[in-house]
Amino acid sequence: MADILILTASFGMGHKSVSNALKEQIEIENKNIEVVIADIWEILNPKVKDFSSKIYCELTENYPLVYNTLYDIKMNYKNNIIDNVFCSLYQKKFYEYFKLKKPRTVISTFPLCSCMVSKLKEEHELDINLVTVITDVVDSWEWIYKGTNIYLVPTEEIKNRLIHKGVSGSTILVTGIPVKKGFISENINLSIKDKHSILIVLSGIDNIPESVLSKLDQLDNFDIMLVTGRNERLFEKLSKSTFSNIKVYGYVDNMNQMMDESLFIVTKPGGVTIFEAINKELPLIVLNSNIGQEKGNIEFIKKNKIGVVINDFENLPSILSYYANNQDIINYYCENIRKIKKTLNYTNSFCSVLNEVI
Repeated sequence: MADILILTASFGMGHKSVSNALKEQIEIENKNIEVVIADIWEILNPKVKDFSSKIYCELTENYPLVYNTLYDIKMNYKNNIIDNVFCSLYQKKFYEYFKLKKPRTVISTFPLCSCMVSKLKEEHELDINLVTVITDVVDSWEWIYKGTNIYLVPTEEIKNRLIHKGVSGSTILVTGIPVKKGFISENINLSIKDKHSILIVLSGIDNIPESVLSKLDQLDNFDIMLVTGRNERLFEKLSKSTFSNIKVYGYVDNMNQMMDESLFIVTKPGGVTIFEAINKELPLIVLNSNIGQEKGNIEFIKKNKIGVVINDFENLPSILSYYANNQDIINYYCENIRKIKKTLNYTNSFCSVLNEVI
């Protein structure tokens, strides 16, 4: 049995990261609540899980037009056929799992999970609270199901878009995308003039040109921290290089501290990373993307002027040199980030969710 079941999926690291952040926050607020995190594909079919994860990586990296076609169907059409097919195939097995776990509340951090639980509630008249957590700055139909009791959304704009689509405003809380406690900073200790590092996160990025690394290594205004994440092959390759100003890291568990020391974070436009940076009041330099949900994240960065979007790494050294001599612009980005941060009340909002559903 579980008081709260958090359902997620292994498509990228974002959904799992949000799930872990939620579990951490719940257990801080109430140590007597049992929280279980489960991968939807581990429940339904582990073989499909491995296959689906590989297909997702293949499509996003090599066949973005195919991926975007599928994403657009799920984004623009209510009760999309893709998720409905999976629900029909696995609903019986999913119901058996629910009878075993008997959760009082389900938190979904992946659209298919919301679809499965919503249909389960409808077909079996289950008295289960469903909290859906939108993990990118999007209002896609794939997240919206009538069985949802509460939505946690990243921004006021996404809340308004959901209301326009017929979701009751009383069920929507603007929390930002949940991040782990280490990223939630009330007061930022270091001022901009005290920060001398640039954090470059290469998770999900296969390579960075040697010419760019050479130019970055020559920048004496900054220390460059380059994180390869779980990409062991890239870490091995870069570790063999001799740098004077670049430190290469593999997987790290102190990303929050590295952000504290940095003037900018250079990264892919993932929803979780963006809101980790917002909580740390850290301007972003993100690689442009034409991948479904990442386009929404990029538009959010541009519209709110909280960072820079670049098309490739080639211009990164010159961009960093420019900002080294124009710290007023960095201050401008930081002010805009603080405006967004003031609209978010993740801890208090989630406490109210717990009070309502437990």
